[in-house]
Amino acid sequence: MTDLSTHPGHSAAPDPLRSVYMRLVAAQSIPEDARGQFTYLRPLAPDLLAGIALDTPDNVRVLSDRDVALFEWGALVSAARANLLAEPADYDTIGLPGGAVLHILGHPESVFAASKALVFEEAVAAAGGPDVPAEGVLLTVPNRHNLVFYPLADSHVGEAVNALAQFGQGAYEDGPGPISPRVFWWRAGELASITAFNPQTRTMSIEPPDELMTIMRRLAHAGS
Repeated sequence: MTDLSTHPGHSAAPDPLRSVYMRLVAAQSIPEDARGQFTYLRPLAPDLLAGIALDTPDNVRVLSDRDVALFEWGALVSAARANLLAEPADYDTIGLPGGAVLHILGHPESVFAASKALVFEEAVAAAGGPDVPAEGVLLTVPNRHNLVFYPLADSHVGEAVNALAQFGQGAYEDGPGPISPRVFWWRAGELASITAFNPQTRTMSIEPPDELMTIMRRLAHAGS
């Protein structure tokens, strides 16, 4: 089940703009026969869309084209972005046996923690996280409660990417509100999947683009 609903209802809120949030949307959560009602959703990467959700006491739902048309677009986006940045997120780290450190933005009561990827650099700074290097980070957003990332800044990149892949797959399968099991490369606000899916074997593998592979090799060699 998903928390996607196409039922109208934001008129029940006294000020809907106080309850709208930018949100990551799993492409598979949009029913095939309803996709024409969500044409404003912006593709970010394979299987991943950016949209706007309304949070009410009863449910959280992605706004449809008809809902969006009721607002001035600039005001809607501005409010959704500000509300997402204001949403609480805890910051923590996990040290791996080989020396890599994974960084976590999450909150067990927030359904928008993973969506912080849409305002990533500002969200990390607000939570007290590390500086984001110019070459970006590797990250996974397996479910709505977790954003786990690794800054591309040290020689432990091999261990980190494997750990992200394992965590992403496990949390996607086990956690509520699944989004994506993929590992992504975030740089300057852009997301690119580095996970390849084989539909015949139904397996996934890490296949970085050439530019990222060059960065990863340089980082790995710097520690040798």
